[in-house]
Amino acid sequence: MRKLFKGQRILSVLYILASIGMFLFALAFMTEYNDLFGLKLPQNQEIAMFHDVILQTFNRQIFAWSLVGVIGIALIVFLEILSCVPDRFALVVMLLLMVACCYGAANSIMNLQAISVYYQGLDFQYLSLEGLENYQLQFTTFRLGVVFNALYILVCGALAIDLTASHLTFVRLKKEGV
Repeated sequence: MRKLFKGQRILSVLYILASIGMFLFALAFMTEYNDLFGLKLPQNQEIAMFHDVILQTFNRQIFAWSLVGVIGIALIVFLEILSCVPDRFALVVMLLLMVACCYGAANSIMNLQAISVYYQGLDFQYLSLEGLENYQLQFTTFRLGVVFNALYILVCGALAIDLTASHLTFVRLKKEGV
């Protein structure tokens, strides 16, 4: 039981750190693509649409999911996950949160891959007409996003498993009178 609870605390702290990391990633996501903002020429309309519609929509989406993660941090504190074995209510709430976070992260991974492929297929030859000489494609943010989201899924999944194991072990020991 002590090992499970120690794991619960460690995974809770990892979840808190991962959620903060996802929040910061959402805030910084558009930084690498700010050169593509404000393109006016018709030749660059597809790139402007990519920035204003696809990237901005995705950025709002990952920001919303990162806020779900921040709510999870508040729930960890409110439900005393760092200091107690979760009761049935806390377990259900945390499991629903972990499922939501995993869904958001998996959705982000799929979207990042699709956006990356679309970005690679854009025609950047007319950017010099708007003062952007030697524009280089930037894939670092996409790759980091996939890695961060995959790690987030692992942390959320591990925390869900550990919380469930802690709760079930506690209930079993309580029935045995230990």
